[in-house]
Amino acid sequence: MTQARLPLDRPVPIVKALLLTSKCEICGQMFKARVSSAELAGAAKYPFCHVILHGNPIHVLAIYVDKNGSVRATDSSKSIQIDRTSATFQELVRWWGMHAEDDA
Repeated sequence: MTQARLPLDRPVPIVKALLLTSKCEICGQMFKARVSSAELAGAAKYPFCHVILHGNPIHVLAIYVDKNGSVRATDSSKSIQIDRTSATFQELVRWWGMHAEDDA
């Protein structure tokens, strides 16, 4: 059996960053989920899970994105666990600083 190959002159599809709107089933809040082109292109499998941690009490909105950038499913959960180590805390602080402009 031979495998089909793309012609060398065929353009490679461009993966674009996504801005997805989804609603949390627990609190009803609407979110604009930002998924970068690097996250979409680098996913190990599809659909991949994009998680938004939020609320009081804290809970998550999970958004499952397919390889075409479409939302396949969403889910919300109050059952979460956060690793309480200094490495996790430092990474959260670093990430928060890098993404502060996303919240504007």
